Amino acid sequence: MVTPYYEDDAVTLYHGSCDDILPDVTGVDLVFTSPPYNLGTTNGGRSGLHAGSLAAKDLAGGYGTHDDAMPHDEYVAWQTAVVAACWQTLTDTGAIFYNHKPRVQAGRLILPLEYGADLPLRQIITWDRGTGLNFSQSFFLPKSEWVIVWAKEKWRLSSRAACEIGDVWRIRPEQDTSHPAPFPLALPMTAIGATDARLVLDPFAGSGTTLRAAKDLGRRAIGIELEERFCEVAAKRLAQEVLF
Repeated sequence: MVTPYYEDDAVTLYHGSCDDILPDVTGVDLVFTSPPYNLGTTNGGRSGLHAGSLAAKDLAGGYGTHDDAMPHDEYVAWQTAVVAACWQTLTDTGAIFYNHKPRVQAGRLILPLEYGADLPLRQIITWDRGTGLNFSQSFFLPKSEWVIVWAKEKWRLSSRAACEIGDVWRIRPEQDTSHPAPFPLALPMTAIGATDARLVLDPFAGSGTTLRAAKDLGRRAIGIELEERFCEVAAKRLAQEVLF
């Protein structure tokens, strides 16, 4: 395992590739993550981004080392491997919460379900963002994304009250400009807070939103981030005292 970029009593953040680091991670109760969507080659608008702050074509370079413009087959193979590696980190009561979205490319709808096709699909949560931006007349304006839940057989929510949260989460997008595609803190807070997870993992840690949510909820967390400038943003964010 590489030396942590940042570490405190609750959170460990690694600077590196999740492909290299995930095989050494074990004992995870919950994965909450949102990978790059591979929108760098997409034309037609901003509807695929969390914050709507950049056009999709501008993501080539927005992530730094990763250009978000992989050939589709390579992207599918990569995400399938990452999801499988995350699955291997889980305890026998663990689950993966995977934020992605159905998206139209070349006139066809692409579903992110295929990245975990061999895993037991427990549920698809709809993240109702309430807004979107799209310049194409070939499909209706997307205003939602998915949080796909792949879960071990013994995985459960923490209570009946948690169950009543429902499978549509109405949460406004994040407007943080320190990352090209941030998601709101309330998204991982809702997932983590509805479970008894003690150790949370985000292999695409970005600006540290999942890690911050876990820390605020009194849970331990491990994050992995390829781009050093985002590690620095996350480290500064995580160094703040617990908010709740």
